[in-house]
Amino acid sequence: MGLKKLIIASTLLFAAANANDVMMKSMSQMENGMIEIQKGFLNNNIELINKGLKSVKEGNALFSDEKVIAQYLPENKKHLVNVAKNAAERITLSSSVLELNLEEKAYINATNAYSDMLNACSRCHALVRNW
Repeated sequence: MGLKKLIIASTLLFAAANANDVMMKSMSQMENGMIEIQKGFLNNNIELINKGLKSVKEGNALFSDEKVIAQYLPENKKHLVNVAKNAAERITLSSSVLELNLEEKAYINATNAYSDMLNACSRCHALVRNW
């Protein structure tokens, strides 16, 4: 393999590894946020719920643009961009509903919004990961 081809291959491998790192970080951030929200509900800890909500929102921000989403999906799943985008939008909406219900002390409604967030995560994972 020539030097030019080796540089191109190395660059592509680095980009793929970097994309995978970004995706893993985002998913980890959302996972940890969801865990914090659940613990917050189980322990009547609004501060923990809000902390988790912030993490979920930050992790979910990656999925707000179809072009960005396509960069991070596996090659054989790029046609599912709309599924990931719809899930991200649902998570954004549900997180806002959760936040508003917390402010109103409507905790049952807030837990329902959390369930909607979890369902959005699961739906996307089911399709993208072939569950």
